[in-house]
Amino acid sequence: MNLSNRSLLNKTFLADGVFSLVAGAVLILAAAPLAALVNADATPFITPVVLKALGAGLLIWGLFHLSAARNGGPVATAARVSIAGDMLWQVASLALLLSAYASLSAEGIALVMIGMVGVADFLFFKLRGLARERTVIA
Repeated sequence: MNLSNRSLLNKTFLADGVFSLVAGAVLILAAAPLAALVNADATPFITPVVLKALGAGLLIWGLFHLSAARNGGPVATAARVSIAGDMLWQVASLALLLSAYASLSAEGIALVMIGMVGVADFLFFKLRGLARERTVIA
């Protein structure tokens, strides 16, 4: 099945999968310099170990999305899991900003906010794609 024949939800799953794999690899491979970048000078709140764990989670998240997008998928259950995960990411990012604002550098705050915007975009297209698929089925 070529890309033009895929649904919006399927394309969004493919894009989220690829983006998550790339972001996860970057977090794992560049954990130390990224930790130095995002932390304020005196308070190392986010360690390289935390970034590597987040990267590993993103690799799993990416594989989940690519696997669910195979053969014209994803099924509604996978879409709901993905939507819930994106919502959880937003809540966790906001909690991080609220609890660690003083411990983060300006770059760290910007990266968290950029991540929130990116995830919000994926969330929007997943919700829209799922709604379209429900309309087609009904």
